[in-house]
Amino acid sequence: MRRPGRRTLLALAALLVVVAVVASVVVLLRGPAPEDVAEDYLRASWDGAWRTECSLATEQWRDYLYEGEPYADCAAYAEAAAARAETSALAPYRGDTDVVVTVEPFSEGDGRARVTYDVELRYHGDDHAGFDAIWQGAGPHDRGTVELVEVDGEWRVAGVDAG
Repeated sequence: MRRPGRRTLLALAALLVVVAVVASVVVLLRGPAPEDVAEDYLRASWDGAWRTECSLATEQWRDYLYEGEPYADCAAYAEAAAARAETSALAPYRGDTDVVVTVEPFSEGDGRARVTYDVELRYHGDDHAGFDAIWQGAGPHDRGTVELVEVDGEWRVAGVDAG
């Protein structure tokens, strides 16, 4: 039996390199996976990155976020959301709270995906009693499911089902 020649080995190596490059390009061009978009969205909403939260949502979910308000764009929404956040119960604790977001893919197919999530708020400030009172004994966790749909080849949040 003849051994493969040097040319054959070089051709095989070149083919493997081409396949690896094509696979890498496909992965890079595909954009973030649904769980990555869900995590970015949840982190944005808890960290107060309102423009990011808005930009990762579908038009229908933005209508829900906007609560029927006719914001011109994500910048206008972000400005209003920041003003509302200043009066929220969490406002005094925000600077002393770390947000830990954990997501798990649940299902994906036909341009739709579901991702389960857990958001834990870890408070390290001095007013633990005040922080704990916000949760009324339930603990600083938010758990649920994020619904995503593909819009023009990108995953966007279509809804969040907390609980």
